[in-house]
Amino acid sequence: MKNLKPTLKGKTLSYTTLTLALFTIIFQDPIIFSASTILALTLLTTLAYLTIKARRIGKSSKIIPEKFQKQIVAGRFEETKIIVQNSHKIKFRLKHPINFIRPKKAEHVTNEPIELEISPQLAGEYKANTILFEIESPLKTFTCTQEISYETSITVVPRIMPALIRAIELATATGTLAYEHPIQVVGKGTEYAETREYLPGDDIKHIDWKATARLQKPMIKQFHQETGGIAQIVYDQKAAGPITKDKMATEFLNTATALTSLSIPYTITIVDQTNSLKVKRHKDPKTALYTAIREALATVELDQKYLYDILEPQTRAQIITFLNILLEKTEEEKIETLQVKELDDTDTIAITSLLGDITWITEAYEKLNAKAKNLTLHVPSKTWLDSKTLEEAYEDYQKTLTIQATLKRKGIEIKQIP
Repeated sequence: MKNLKPTLKGKTLSYTTLTLALFTIIFQDPIIFSASTILALTLLTTLAYLTIKARRIGKSSKIIPEKFQKQIVAGRFEETKIIVQNSHKIKFRLKHPINFIRPKKAEHVTNEPIELEISPQLAGEYKANTILFEIESPLKTFTCTQEISYETSITVVPRIMPALIRAIELATATGTLAYEHPIQVVGKGTEYAETREYLPGDDIKHIDWKATARLQKPMIKQFHQETGGIAQIVYDQKAAGPITKDKMATEFLNTATALTSLSIPYTITIVDQTNSLKVKRHKDPKTALYTAIREALATVELDQKYLYDILEPQTRAQIITFLNILLEKTEEEKIETLQVKELDDTDTIAITSLLGDITWITEAYEKLNAKAKNLTLHVPSKTWLDSKTLEEAYEDYQKTLTIQATLKRKGIEIKQIP
């Protein structure tokens, strides 16, 4: 038994007992003496009973199952049950040392199922060897905590891991999938599309000399236009901390994977820490997905050990090989540094935590709205989880509410990333 504390009621009774005892010494009144004695005996009795309960639950309790091991993706919610077996019926409150494991109810009884809610936010390895039980004395005068041995081991996988596996499966899949028939636009680019007859105004640099000689008339080479096509993803890399980074990178990768699976050509625009916009264009959605994977992994510190935790050996080896090839690839995408006014006039999804200067958002909205195009912001919820103190968390929460309300009044659509 440890951390023995009087409750507010216990403090009141203790102070009253001491006061009456002092009056007994001063006035030698038998009635006051009797009252102080009764109160003192009451306090001692409840304290003795509390001590007995604490020893019983500490020495003869057994928790079923004997240990708890779990693997869960950050941001997801799961439940489990344990039972504290004991030959006596004892009421108690439970507190787990791992703060994202919480009992569903405030009070519990031995030999009855206890529902625990598990809701981790940050990836990592979490271990604990004990569980704390808080016991209250009769009349609720004292409380104490009793520590019971119980092994808990939880591996929290980053949110981005399932999204990464889905993206890689799509990027490496074979067969007649949608992205294998990309929509490509003829225009300025580097990949050959076709040869056609020369028309006035065509750039003579693109004359196909072999075809011209063979057909005895001027022929022009055409190329697939390297463009984002009919959609645009803006990925704002500014984030308050690791939880927000994980949420945003996951949302970015899921969005890119969805567009690629539907064979929708898209542009990727990266907004860096200085609000510089770097636009990356691709010849097809599958190539764009390669860029999305690289950009997502560039902003999230991902330990490959999680792949060992969740994948079978053969699949794990294939994914690791693909990642190594993709990340070591020296060939760079075509990158343009643009102003907001130079963004593509196309429906746009912007993934942002609304940090720093957000004038680029309002400027982008005005530009797109003038062209009858949509701008939708995907904003991570609970960004205050990355705050270091409660005061900072409250300030961040209020600031986020104010910014979102301002943007909504302008007509900008905002969706929450859970």
